[in-house]
Amino acid sequence: MDNKQALLANMHTFSVVARFLSFTKAGEELCLTQGAVSHRIKNLEKQLGFSLFVRLTRRLELTSEGERLLATLNHSFAEIFSELEDIRFNELRGELYIGASPTFALAWLMPRLPSFQKLYPNLNVKIRIKASKLDFKHEPVDLAIYYGNEEHPDLHCQRLFSERLVPVCTSEYAMQFALADDIKKLKDVTFIHCIESLETISPTHEWSTWLKANSVDLDSEHRQYQFNHCEMAIVAARQGMGVAMGRAELIQTHIDSGELITPFASVDAGLGYDLICSKGQEIRPKYQAFLNWISEQNK
Repeated sequence: MDNKQALLANMHTFSVVARFLSFTKAGEELCLTQGAVSHRIKNLEKQLGFSLFVRLTRRLELTSEGERLLATLNHSFAEIFSELEDIRFNELRGELYIGASPTFALAWLMPRLPSFQKLYPNLNVKIRIKASKLDFKHEPVDLAIYYGNEEHPDLHCQRLFSERLVPVCTSEYAMQFALADDIKKLKDVTFIHCIESLETISPTHEWSTWLKANSVDLDSEHRQYQFNHCEMAIVAARQGMGVAMGRAELIQTHIDSGELITPFASVDAGLGYDLICSKGQEIRPKYQAFLNWISEQNK
C-alpha cells in the first residue's frame, strides 16, 4: 500500500474511532483488532505530526487538532458518498441536504415543498434550520438559501428573487394611530424590528430603507421592539404591539387572512434570497433540479 493509500485508510479509521471514542468499538466496526486500530492511529499521528486523541484511563477524547480534522473529514466523506449515490442513481435519488433561515423555511419553503416531493419522490431531503449563515466547510449541507446581499467569493451564489419591504400592523392599531391619514403619524408608533439573517447589518436596516425610500425622517429606535426571528416580529404585530417591517414574500398569508394590513406601499428591499453552494456543486443534476423547481415557484 503506497503512502497516499495508507493515509486515506488511516484517516477513515480515525473517523470511526472519533465516532465511538473507543479503539475496541472501532475495531468491531472495521473488523480489525483493537491493536490494529491503535497502530493505524499512531501511524496517522506520525504522518500528520500532531496528536489526534487524549488517551485517558477508560476513554478517549479528541484534541483540538483532532476535532478540526474530524470536521473536515466528515464533510469530505459526506460529499464522496453523496457523489457515489448520485452516480449510481442518476442524481434523482440519494440525499439533498438544504440549509435555510427559520422563517423562510417555515413561511415560504414548507408550503411549497410537497410539489418538489411529487417531482422527486425517491430523493431524500434534509432541512437544516439556522438563522446565521451556514459554514459549508464544517456543516454537511449541499446548498443553502439565505436572505441578504452579501458577496460570497468562495462559494457559488445565485439570486433567486428579490424582496420588498412593507409595514404591517393590525387594522385596530392603524386606526388607533390614524396611520391612513398621514405617513408621519408613524412617529407615535412602536417600531418592530426583525434582524433574522441580517446579523452583519444594522438592526434598523429594513425600517431605515423603507423610511428613506418614502423621504420620511423618523427615528425608528426611539420606541422599539427587536426580534431575531421574523415570525416573532409578526406575532408581535398581530398582538397589536406595534408596526413591523414585513418581508413581502413571508407575510402574504397574514395579509390574506386579514390578521394584518399594510397601511402603506412596499419598497424594494435592496436584498433578496440567494441559493448558495460550494463551487462546482452547481453543475450537479440534484442542484439543478432544485434550482429549476424553486425558480418556477415564484413566477
